[in-house]
Order: sequence, then structure tokens, then C-alpha cells
Amino acid sequence: MKQLWITSCAVTMLVAGGCITTEKMDRQFSSNRLSSYQRLTRLEQQENSDAFKVISGKLTVDKCLELTLLCNKQIQSARAALEEAQGQIVEARATALPIASFSGSALVNENDGLVADKESYELGLLARQPLYLGGLIGAALDAATAAAYFSQQELRQSMQDVQLEVRRQYLGALLAAELERVAIQARNDAKKHLNDVEVKLKHGAGLKFDVLRAQVRLTQMEADLIKRQHEAKLAQQRLLNVLGVSQLSKVELAGKLDYQELIVSDSSCLEQAQLRRPGLLMAEAMVRLREDNIVSEKSGNRPRVYLQGVYQRSYPGFGSFLGDKKWERTMNGGVVVEWPFFSGFAVEGKVTQAKAQLHKEQIALHKLEEQVQFEVTEGLLTLDSSARFVRSQQGNVANAEEALRLVRVSFQEGAATALDVISAELALATARSDYATSVYGHEVARLQLHRAVGTLGEEVLP
Repeated sequence: MKQLWITSCAVTMLVAGGCITTEKMDRQFSSNRLSSYQRLTRLEQQENSDAFKVISGKLTVDKCLELTLLCNKQIQSARAALEEAQGQIVEARATALPIASFSGSALVNENDGLVADKESYELGLLARQPLYLGGLIGAALDAATAAAYFSQQELRQSMQDVQLEVRRQYLGALLAAELERVAIQARNDAKKHLNDVEVKLKHGAGLKFDVLRAQVRLTQMEADLIKRQHEAKLAQQRLLNVLGVSQLSKVELAGKLDYQELIVSDSSCLEQAQLRRPGLLMAEAMVRLREDNIVSEKSGNRPRVYLQGVYQRSYPGFGSFLGDKKWERTMNGGVVVEWPFFSGFAVEGKVTQAKAQLHKEQIALHKLEEQVQFEVTEGLLTLDSSARFVRSQQGNVANAEEALRLVRVSFQEGAATALDVISAELALATARSDYATSVYGHEVARLQLHRAVGTLGEEVLP
């Protein structure tokens, strides 16, 4: 006994000595953060890294989606949840499979008296096959399958959410780049106008006031260009962040803002949304899980039947009382019935809770159905209004360019003022910006409608 006590004390001291302090943990975490910073800022370490991938060259929207599937952390997390659900299915299947356990003991008796055996040993093997568990087996298997289906739809929803964000950020970067080009053109127009008024002033046909006003206009356009350049750069960095790649990446957007008319059927979109929307399918899976939970809770007061076998060896056996010390064997097997028929109404209380949870999930499903219908209707209306806005802006740019050309000619001939030229330049810059913004709004509306229906990245809308 003394040896056992000494051993226990030694183990306790070793465990206590190995305990980590908050200061030591802080040093470890600080070291981890430093290593992460080095990976983030060292280009040579990131070229072949999946966690901090550096990309370069032309970047298309298809390339963005490809990178997203590889690098985006939200999709990686959803895939991990799907793997977890597969493990739950395996765990649920184990409910219907046999279990086997081994037990062993070695005891030393140092007491004096009638007990003659100073040492005793036992080895045992128990095998049990469930035959009936009150409906628990079927409910567990069905619940695990529903959980796996939920995770599949969750992955679909994550992929659509990420695709929506990636495409929207890509369009936003294209819009920012287009607005930067508009600012460059406006700056160039302001330079040309300043040169024109300076020439007229030099030849005595202009006013100093016109030169000053043109200089102010040019300064404003240069300031606007700086702002647009900043926004374009920031839009690219946001895109890289959504893709899950390194901020050190150097890319060039290969696409451009194009208007593509989309004709859809309202009734077909509403029908497809009820059939394909991942959120609705996830809600259906949750209702199924709550139904299975009711069955599982009801099994608490039902009989459970097992096919059981026991094999045991002990030393000394029963013959030790007659002085015959040897290993003895015991085997038995048969059907075991367990019936916890009364649990103080605990099972009834759990069943009541499970039914209430089912009712809540059914209400949540109906609410989501109404929300999806609203989102699809909203998406259809937004798509229609954005398309009409694009069409209204299509001719404005050409008209504004022609108006600027004509007013410049008139200004050279003395029939228009410098203010007329500045107004025409402003109208052209506004028309170009409005058209680019309208195309961006229409393309985002397309994406949002796809997302509302639940088909983003999967098929063309009906």
C-alpha cells in the first residue's frame, strides 16, 4: 500500500509540474502570431502556400471562382462541417451494430483474517447486439442522414453566398476601374480646355477669369482622379481578401462591364426558388431532425432487447474455498431485456420539449418560405428597373460626347463661353459614370436574383 501511495504522489507532482501558466501560454500564442505575420509578409514563403497564396497576372471572374473554391475559408469550413456530418452517420450506424468490451482487474489483499487469497485476478469479455431499442436505431440513422443532407445544403448555400460576394466584388472592382478611366478622361478634357482658354488669352480673345476657372476645374479633376485611383486599388484588395489569397498579389482585371439582357419568367422563378433554395431545404432537414428527436425521446420508456454473451476468467476461482487455486472459466449468453418503464415523467417532459421544438422549426420553415417569395419578387422588380435604367443611359454618353464636340467648336468660334465647355465636360463625365454604374447595378441584380432562386453558379434562370 505504501508503494501505491508513493507512486500516486509522484504522478500528481509530475502532472502539477507540467501545468501551463497563462504567461507561458501568452508566449506561445505570441510566437504563433509572429510566425503568421512572417508568412503574410514574405512573398517567397507564400508562392506554394495554400493558406496564403500569392497570385499574379490577368484575373478573370472564372479564375476568381476557381481560386475561391480552393482558398476561401468559409467554403473550407462548410466542407469540414460536411465531413463532420459523415462521421455522425457512421456514429449513428454504430447504434445498430454489436459492441464488445474487455475488463480486467488485479487486486492485492494485505488484510489478516479469514480471507486467505492475497491476490486475485479477473478477465472478462462482454459482447452485446441490440435487437430492439424502442425505435431509437431507426431514428438515429434517419437523423444522421438528415444532418448530412443539411450539411450538403449548407455547403451549397456557402458556395452561393461566397460566389455572390466574389462576383459582386469583381464587378465592384471593374466599376472602380471604369470610374478611374472616366476620371482620367475628365482630367484630360479639363487639360484640353485649359490649353484652349490659354491660347485664346494669348491671342487677346480670352479672359483671365476663364483661365483661372479652367485651372480650378483641372485641379478638381486631378483630386477626383486621386480619389478614384484609391477606390480602384481598394476594390482590388477587397477582391483578393474575398478570394482568400495574399494581399501581396499583383493582378490585372481582364473583364469589363457589359450589359447582358436577361429575360425570365416570374412564376418559374418562384417555383424554382421553392424547389432549389438551399435555405428551404436546410429548414426541411431541421424539421426532419426534430421529428426523429421525438421518436428518440419516446424510446426512453420503451423496452430494449439485446443478444448478449459473457466470457470471464478468474483466479482463484470458486474452488479456492476448497484449497484448489486455479484459473476458472465462466461463459453465458442469451437475450437480455431492459425496460425503464417509469422515469418520474422525465421522458414525458423531454417528449413535450421535442414536440415544441418541432413546432418552432415548422413555423421557421413557413416564415422562410414567405421570405424567399419576397426576395424573389424583389429580385425580379430590381432586375426589371435596373434594365430600364441601363437602356435609358445607353444613348446619353454618345449625346454628351457630341455635345462637347459641338460646344468646343462654338467656343473656338466665339459663339460659346468657357462655362459652356466646362458644363459640357461635366455632363459627359456624369453620363459616363452613370452608365457604368447602371450596368454594375444590373449585373448585381442578376446575381441577386440567381441567389434568391438558389441557382447561382448552377444553372441559367428559367
